[in-house]
Amino acid sequence: MVIGLTGGIGTGKSTVSRKLREKGYPVIDLDIISREVITYPEVIDELVRNFGNEILEEQNEISGKKSISRNKLRQTVFKDEKKVAVLNSIMHPPIIEEMRRQIKELRKDYKTVFVEVQLLFEVKLEKEFDMTVLVYADRKTQIERVLKRDGRSEGEVQEIINAQMSMDEKRKLSNYIIENNGNSEMLDLEIEKFIKKLGI
Repeated sequence: MVIGLTGGIGTGKSTVSRKLREKGYPVIDLDIISREVITYPEVIDELVRNFGNEILEEQNEISGKKSISRNKLRQTVFKDEKKVAVLNSIMHPPIIEEMRRQIKELRKDYKTVFVEVQLLFEVKLEKEFDMTVLVYADRKTQIERVLKRDGRSEGEVQEIINAQMSMDEKRKLSNYIIENNGNSEMLDLEIEKFIKKLGI
């Protein structure tokens, strides 16, 4: 079984992934894959062709080796739906290809494989998984966690949450919800309940 694990900023999906790994389940992190894919020469060339040299790291000029500044790229495409669509069309095919390759490898040794995907529903990846699981926290909890963790202003956090698909919408689309409004012990119980229900 391949399970897509998602959430929103500050809901705790990375914590759930860590706890699942500690229990011996394999978890593929799509963010790690995207960090690898963005170093592929053909991907760098395509991104520069579409978004210009301003998305490159400054040290490129010194070293002569091109690399993308994720921060500059984010600033270039942020809030522009057309640019986001172009970015996705460049990044997603190699990311999905690598994800499928890793799933195939892990399925040789494991019955259940988890894949952590931040924007699972936004980029319509549901068909890649046998089931989708949402790590849910209410908005107040999300804000508190991100303020504590990232040192951002509350306004910035609100803006990020508003830019993401609403958690209520994600709840409707998910096959299972792991509630995470409490502490670590409560989350452990939720994960245990989930594992028991699935019999994995």
